[in-house]
Amino acid sequence: MGEENNNNIIPFKVSARTARLIGRENVASSKGAIIELVKNAYDADSKVCIVYFDNKFSTLLPEIDETHFRGLLKLGLSTESLNEIYLKNEDVYTIKTELSEEKKSSFRNSISKLSALYIIDFGEGMTQNIIRDHWMTIGTDNKANEVFTKNGRVKSGAKGIGRFALDKLGSKCEMTTIFNPAPEIHKADTDIDGKETNNKGYNWVVNWEDFEGDFKTIDKVGAILTGLQTDSIKEEVLKKIPETDLNKIESEKDFKYGTILKITELRDNWEDFFVEQVFSDLEVLVPPKEAGGFEIFVFSSLTPHKYGEVLGSVCDDFDYKLVATADENQNIKIKIYRNEYNVELIPNAFFERAAMQKENYRRTDFLRGYWEKETSFNQLLKGFGAVDEDNIFESIGIFNFTFYFLKRQSNSIDAKKFFNKNFMSNSRKDWLNKFGGIKLVRDNFRVRPYGEVKNVAFDWLGLGSRKTQSPASVAKKEGGYRVEPDNVAGAINISRLTNLNFEDKSSREGLQENKIFQIFSLLITEIIAEFEKDRAYIAREMSEYDDFIYGPERDRQKAEKLKNDILAKSRAKKEQKTNDSNNANPQGEEAREESESDKEKEILAGELDRKDEEIEKLKEEQKMLRALASSGIVLASFSHDLSKLNDVLASRTDKLKDLMLEKITEEEYANLRDSKNPFKQLERIKKQDTKLQNWLNFSLGATRKDKRKRKQLFLKPYFENLKNDWSTVFDDRGILLDTSEIEELDMRVFEIDIDSIFNNILVNSIDAFIISKDERERIVKIKVFSNSKEIVIDYHDNGPGLSPDISDPEKIFEPLFTTRRNKQTGEEEGTGLGMWLVKSIVDENDGKVTQLYPEIGFGLKITFPIKYKR
Repeated sequence: MGEENNNNIIPFKVSARTARLIGRENVASSKGAIIELVKNAYDADSKVCIVYFDNKFSTLLPEIDETHFRGLLKLGLSTESLNEIYLKNEDVYTIKTELSEEKKSSFRNSISKLSALYIIDFGEGMTQNIIRDHWMTIGTDNKANEVFTKNGRVKSGAKGIGRFALDKLGSKCEMTTIFNPAPEIHKADTDIDGKETNNKGYNWVVNWEDFEGDFKTIDKVGAILTGLQTDSIKEEVLKKIPETDLNKIESEKDFKYGTILKITELRDNWEDFFVEQVFSDLEVLVPPKEAGGFEIFVFSSLTPHKYGEVLGSVCDDFDYKLVATADENQNIKIKIYRNEYNVELIPNAFFERAAMQKENYRRTDFLRGYWEKETSFNQLLKGFGAVDEDNIFESIGIFNFTFYFLKRQSNSIDAKKFFNKNFMSNSRKDWLNKFGGIKLVRDNFRVRPYGEVKNVAFDWLGLGSRKTQSPASVAKKEGGYRVEPDNVAGAINISRLTNLNFEDKSSREGLQENKIFQIFSLLITEIIAEFEKDRAYIAREMSEYDDFIYGPERDRQKAEKLKNDILAKSRAKKEQKTNDSNNANPQGEEAREESESDKEKEILAGELDRKDEEIEKLKEEQKMLRALASSGIVLASFSHDLSKLNDVLASRTDKLKDLMLEKITEEEYANLRDSKNPFKQLERIKKQDTKLQNWLNFSLGATRKDKRKRKQLFLKPYFENLKNDWSTVFDDRGILLDTSEIEELDMRVFEIDIDSIFNNILVNSIDAFIISKDERERIVKIKVFSNSKEIVIDYHDNGPGLSPDISDPEKIFEPLFTTRRNKQTGEEEGTGLGMWLVKSIVDENDGKVTQLYPEIGFGLKITFPIKYKR
């Protein structure tokens, strides 16, 4: 007896709750859900998508006006509940200061239900057929089969679950859609029985909470659909959001067709802080210049003037830019733009180096700013083609890649070494923090979360791992430079049309990371390596050039540091030995025995230190001599004019007196006091002229050219002339210059040198007498004599002598040392050069100057060797 076939076909049933899981749990975030709905607007061939947050009345504001207060009343809040929160002060309501956080939180929860979110597009709209067969069919494949929209866009969606993102955002959704009846856009609109309708659009309402419940299957839950006769979507927009200003949207003018999604009983708080996050997310959703023909606007009823069109980022401040384009034959064209270097600052000598004669590295290449090359998948991933049994390269298909490298900060040393352009580091940091990372873009929309800041997938290419494995600096001779992920930005553009094997994950967050995706990622890093090789090659050459030019100076600095370290260690050893001997602790003597090498280093370091001090002194002397030479040049340039003035001074008062005597006589003024007597005033002027004449004679004599020629100088007449030159000054100050003991001697010497010696010494004596408080006759005595070996000049004054504050008398011969100070301010008034010049001149003439220490006053002994005697 044969067995009877009793097989029954048992259908699967899907619980209604599964639909919620698809929507709420497979869309990662509310921001992600909004982006999915924006993509739907793009697929509907809309030029525009508006994201409108009606959050004006759902936010607890610290202050509201009367209009806002009445608006809350219209929306169902009671006067009593509002008066518990706000206190009226004239026309303004402010939050009560004593209000508890518990009451504030309770009020926030009660008004949060008042907010609504609108997603609006002006696309092709939906007929009843489409709503029924596609919009409400879970997992529909119409976008997978119909890749292009009617206007030729490649559709961004594929899984048919985007509409369930609505559930992620709120409990209730109302959709209003007006469809384009043109036959090339939509087939005739029919109802569930296949009969044509005369509707122009539909209102569709669903409550996602209806999907909850035990044993409730998906076919038991429905949405309410109502036909509309509205002529344009614009009427519906203005009906739902009267304050909408569509004039801001220039790319769309008709606003006849499209779809409005209104989501209420929102699951998230949409205060301004969170709206701003959505705006920022949408900014980076579409890379610059990649979303032609599609604009996104964000508006908020709470802050109506804050937002507007979402503009993609533009990167025009980069160091390097790379553009790679792959064709259907796995060939890649790469173009690299260099913007890091200030070419005008790079010396021609750098480009004369052998390494800079190569193609792409000549000065002309740098001035052009870019270079190009053609390569292929096989050349970039050498050897993989031979083992590519799965034809991975073919599956990757066409793509293009734009890459930017931006240093976040720079230092002056590197900028000089690598001839870097200046840039604003703060603005670069801000831009990279917002737009950094390599984005993956498919058909004008980002595939999240690749390259998303603050996401684990930010560095999905593994650039950080590459850098860790090869942390070499850009200029390392051995190579190995890898770029840091925090310093890059860019976008890789793929398409559903040409990269069909890049499939979405069901969650819509990312692509399925299969073998194709892994090889593709590796290919991208090899393209980035082309930039790395170029930048490293240039940096190595610039570093070597910098070593060639500035290496000796850096070696000198290192030697200086080494010398100081050796001297410091030497001092420390000596201190340690002293401490040990004081503590009678001879232990460790053997351990502290210095090697011969250490002693040699210390001797060498000590000698270098002395040389450095000598060089510094010579530099200071050079500075002062330059200053003195400048003064001499200025004086010499005026000498011609001053010599004419000198001639006038000798006779002008006598001529004036003669003219006056023709009209008046001296006797007429004999009985008047001197201040009223013009003849007495003339005598005073004559004395002043004589004093001025003496100074001019001295100054002009000091600048005569022949005084620079070394010739025989007869000392007795020289000092008599010196006395005459200074007589007026000395007489005015009651000083006697005694030159009575000058032997008849002469020397072969520059007269101007002897002038400089005694002019400086005499000035110091005069200053000393001025501040002296002793009541005695003021005398300066110069005595000149000779012996078998030398000519001796003794100088002595009986003034107050050296300041008692000078502990080391030899200090007076150091440059810039002075004790002359202003009695009011205490500031130094002397140049500190006088006695230094005296010693310098004596030394240059192989002489010697020593201080004498008389009982009263100041004394010097100057000696010159006998070779200067005739």
